[in-house]
Order: sequence, then structure tokens, then C-alpha cells
Amino acid sequence: MINMFLSSSFSDVAEKFTNYLKDFPNERRVTFIPTASLVEEVDFFVDEAKQVFENLNFSVDVLDISTENSSTIANTLEKNDFIYISGGNTFYLLEQLKASGAFEVLLSKINAGKIYIGESAGAVITSENIDYASQMDDKSKAPTLNSYTGLNLIPYYPLPHYKEEPFSQITIDIFNKYDKINDMIPLTNSEALIVKDTSLTVI
Repeated sequence: MINMFLSSSFSDVAEKFTNYLKDFPNERRVTFIPTASLVEEVDFFVDEAKQVFENLNFSVDVLDISTENSSTIANTLEKNDFIYISGGNTFYLLEQLKASGAFEVLLSKINAGKIYIGESAGAVITSENIDYASQMDDKSKAPTLNSYTGLNLIPYYPLPHYKEEPFSQITIDIFNKYDKINDMIPLTNSEALIVKDTSLTVI
């Protein structure tokens, strides 16, 4: 069963995540992947997300997929019940997922029941194609990426930071451009998308 908790701003939905955890008696160990943030000037949300996990007594296992070898990536994703991917540049994230071999491993672990928590870029990556994020994220940060095919875990397109600064007008423009083509799920910073197999709920 696929279980995902997707958000724009993880720290802003910490209380909702706490309630979400009640359905999962698993040991609280999370593979924490901050890679998407590494090419961004603003990255305060990474420390904020880490603090949320620590406040909930999680063991936080930081994994940078841009530097670790494939064996370490696979072992780390296997040993922890939760997987978190931070916000940042979605194109750089996808580039590094594919270059490191983590893409296939991550997909298999989520499909096998690992609980996935995606923030911003980490939410966008679950869609079939991430090209719609190009108005928010700089594609040039991923010069070797030749395909925008995402994890394709849901037949929808999460749109983080909807009507939220500094992305207010950009997200409205993206919604207006793509919603008729693809089913967009706009998320404000105070909302989260819960995925349980084919069931999706915005809370």
C-alpha cells in the first residue's frame, strides 16, 4: 500500500503530521533527504523539517543522494520506515535521483509500503512529469537531466505554495496554464495531501 504525506511547508503542517502518525505504529526512523535544497540560496526549511522530526522523537538518518554511493542509498532507504524529501529545486532533485540510481530504489520502497513524506519539490516529484514546475524552479540547475518523468505515484500534479508568497502569482499562472491539461492539486502552506493507495485527501 502506498502511504504518502505531501505538503508545501512541512513545518507549517507539523500538527497535521503528528495526527497522521497515529495510524502508523512503526519505529520512528526517517531517511532524511535534503538534496533538492543544495542548489538553493534559501534553505531554512530543511532545519525546520529536521526539528519537526526530532520533536516527535524520530531518529533522523540524513542521506544526500548527490554524494552517497548506490549501496549506501539502498541500505539507508531499506532500514528506515519513513522517507522524507525536502523542498528545493525539483529538477536538480530528479537529476540526482536518476544519476545516483536512487530513483528506482525509492520507487520500489514506496510501493512496498515505506511511508513517504514529500515537501514542496518532494511533493512535485511524485507526479508523472515535473515540467509544470519550471516557472518556480530553474531547470539550468540540472544540466544533465534529459527527461522530466517523475515517480508517477499519483495521477495528479501537486502544486505547492499555492497563492503563497513569493510564489503567489506564479502558482496562479501555473494552475491556469496546466489545470485543463492535468489535474492539479493546489496546496497552500497550511495544507497537506494524504495519499493511501488510490485515495487522496487534502487536509
